Amino acid sequence: MRFEIMKTATVKQCASLCMLLGIITWIGHVKLDIWSVVIRLGTEQPLKAPGVLFPVANKQINVVNRPRKAELRDEKSFDVPSSNAQLDNVIEHRVFWSAWLDGLSTTVFDEEHERKWREQVRDARVVLLEAGCGRPTNRLATFADGSRACVRYGIDADQVLGETLSYYLAKLLGISNLPPLALSKLNISSEQWASVSENIEALEWSPNAIVSLTKFLPNVSEVFIPLPLRKQQGRGLQPSPEIISNMTIPYLVELIQWTDLILFDYLTANFDRIVSHIFSLQWDARVMERATNNLLKTTSGHLVFIDNEAGLIHGYRVLDLWERYHRTLLSSSCVFRRGTARRIAEMKRSGNGAKQLFELYRAREPFARELGSLSEVQALTLQNRIAVVHKHINQCTEIK
Repeated sequence: MRFEIMKTATVKQCASLCMLLGIITWIGHVKLDIWSVVIRLGTEQPLKAPGVLFPVANKQINVVNRPRKAELRDEKSFDVPSSNAQLDNVIEHRVFWSAWLDGLSTTVFDEEHERKWREQVRDARVVLLEAGCGRPTNRLATFADGSRACVRYGIDADQVLGETLSYYLAKLLGISNLPPLALSKLNISSEQWASVSENIEALEWSPNAIVSLTKFLPNVSEVFIPLPLRKQQGRGLQPSPEIISNMTIPYLVELIQWTDLILFDYLTANFDRIVSHIFSLQWDARVMERATNNLLKTTSGHLVFIDNEAGLIHGYRVLDLWERYHRTLLSSSCVFRRGTARRIAEMKRSGNGAKQLFELYRAREPFARELGSLSEVQALTLQNRIAVVHKHINQCTEIK
C-alpha cells in the first residue's frame, strides 16, 4: 500500500512538473502568427440546401428525410425531439451524424490489415533503431524488409500498458483511427532483437521489458483544432443550419473523426492531447490555434490518434489535476457518430466495460497477462466515465 501511495504521489509530482514546463513552453510561442495556422480544407463548394443531390467523388447522393427517433440497435432509444428540417441531410435526430455522411468517413485501419500487421511484426527482425517517435525513450525501428514501426519503451511499464489498453478500447468502440499495435519482449538473444542488442544496451532498456510496436506512418501532417471546437464557452459543436451551410464535405468528414476523439480522450482521461491545450488557455489565449499534440492527418484526410501512453493508467492517477479540463472537452461537442454512441450505450448497460476490454486484449496479445491490465479501481473509473459519456449524449438530445 505504501508503495502505491508513493507511486501515485510521484506521478502527481511529474504531472505538476509537466504543467509548469507547459507554461514555459506555451509562453514562448505567444508570438505565433494566427494566419500560419488557418486550415483550408479543400476547394469543394459548400453543402447545398437539403433535399438536393450532393456530388461526391463523381457520385450523387440523394438526401432524404429520416425518421425522428434516434434508435440505437440492441439498446434502448434516446428520446430526441424533432430536429430542424434544414439539418436532415447532415445531422439526424439532432445529435447524430447522418448515415450517408458517416459512410464517407471510411475505416482508417481495417481489422484484416491490422491482424496481418501484428502477425508480421511479432517475428520481424529489427535491423536499425534510431531516434524518433516522440519521447526520448522511444525509438523508430526499421525491420529487415524495410518497413518501420515506433518502439515505445515508456518511462515505465504503465505507459506501455496505457498505450496498449487505449488501442483495444478504441477497437471496442469501433474507432479505427489508432495505428496497428503489437507487443514485443526485449530479448536481445532473440532473432528479432539480436541485431540491435548494442543499441538496446546503450539505451539502458531493461532486459526482457515489454515494449509496444505501432505502425510508422510516412507522409502525415500536423492537425489544428477546427474552429467550431475552439468554442470553449457556450454550446460548442452543436451545428446550426447557418454553420452547416458554410462547411465543405471534407470538413464535415473530419469533424466526425474529431467527435470520436473527444469521447475517446474523455474515456481514457488522456491529458496529453486536446486537454493540455484547454489547460493552457488560462495563460495563452491563442493556444487553440496551434497544432494539436499527438494527432496527425494522412494524405487521404484521416486523423490518426498517436502516442496514447497517458491514457487510462496515468490519466486515471491524476484525475484530480485534470478532470475539470476533461469535462470542458466533453461538453464541447453535442453531435456524435451513431455507431460510437451505440457501443457506449451497450457498455453502459452491461456494466462490465473493463471486462470486455481485458477479454479482447488477452485474446489478441500473447503478453497480456505478463504486462497486466486495469486494477479494480481503474476498472471502476472506466465504467463511471462510460456512464458520464452516456449521460452527456442523452443530455444533448434535450437541448433546444
